[in-house]
Amino acid sequence: MSQEKFWVLFSKKVAAEASNDEIFELEKLIQEHPEWQLAVQNLGDLWHHQPQPVDSLEAEDAYILHLNRINELKIPFGDYKNETPVYSLRHYKKWYWAAAVLLIVCAGLITLLQLNKGEKNNTPVSYVNEVSTRPGSKSKIQLPDGSMVWLNAGSKLTYTKDFGKKNREVVLTGEAFFDVTKNPEKPFLIQTNSINIKVLGTAFNVKAYPEDKQTETSLIRGNIEVTIKNRPNDKIFLSPSEKLVVENIVAIENNKKIKVQNSTSRPTIKENFSIAPLVPKLSINKLKYSPVDSTVAETQWINNRLVFRDESFTELAIRLERWYDVTIEINDAALEEARLNGIFQSETIVQALEALKISVPFSYDQKGNNITIYR
Repeated sequence: MSQEKFWVLFSKKVAAEASNDEIFELEKLIQEHPEWQLAVQNLGDLWHHQPQPVDSLEAEDAYILHLNRINELKIPFGDYKNETPVYSLRHYKKWYWAAAVLLIVCAGLITLLQLNKGEKNNTPVSYVNEVSTRPGSKSKIQLPDGSMVWLNAGSKLTYTKDFGKKNREVVLTGEAFFDVTKNPEKPFLIQTNSINIKVLGTAFNVKAYPEDKQTETSLIRGNIEVTIKNRPNDKIFLSPSEKLVVENIVAIENNKKIKVQNSTSRPTIKENFSIAPLVPKLSINKLKYSPVDSTVAETQWINNRLVFRDESFTELAIRLERWYDVTIEINDAALEEARLNGIFQSETIVQALEALKISVPFSYDQKGNNITIYR
């Protein structure tokens, strides 16, 4: 009954129809079931992007469709066979609102059923908790052990439901800043496409977008241990203010670089492929602190500042795509290799492009979220 009550209260909250007492009751249920918190975050976004039925007949069709789906999944949402749902549609103000609510309830309950199924069968459920950010957005979350994680645009963090009980292990795709709660008995482990990181309690930034040329780890305080997946026997220890840069492995086909996912086994290569050596290049550099405010460029995205230093236009374009949720195409080889420096904070994408034109003259066309840059 608590699951059923939870989703009804949640649906009323996102529709702005919940009373103060109902909101208090909802928050209490979330505290009692912290595993529901991430689902609430994602489904809240789903509500705001959910198309609403245009009339009562369409809404009724949607309602019956999802009651059938819920009934097939054996989800306790009322006695559909007797057409007496626990919470009658008369309780809601609008038919389209009820149908949209059911879309959210169905998605959420499927997730909860998967969790409960794993618990009842005593079978492991891998990485059932997932937090992701769309291009143009960022997120801050607190893990069950108290560690804080900031996720940059276009990133994803996954971890098991029992995180913190037996181990502390997460999988990162994209970029994140970690402030890890110290626990010597349970090391904090991070898996990325290219490297694995082991820490006890520290603060550091990891940039591991699969499409980027490099994977970077920047240590602010504490110590971390890094293992490169293609060099599992080699361990690298970073000290504060150090940055590890690992080249992502690429394949070469007709002089065109193509991304190859790192793995412990050698990938299958077609006959017309030539492959770069499966030993990634790496370097350890000192972080450069700003003389003005003692900040480092690698972590300024947390403060909503896009800092770029001596980056090629191609590399910067990728960051701008994530930052502004746009697509950028550069139709000039010389422009692709142009080196740029700067800081963007509150600028729009148009203002950012106009500022870049001062350093490197170019023209551009914009159609919606698609931008073409040329001479």
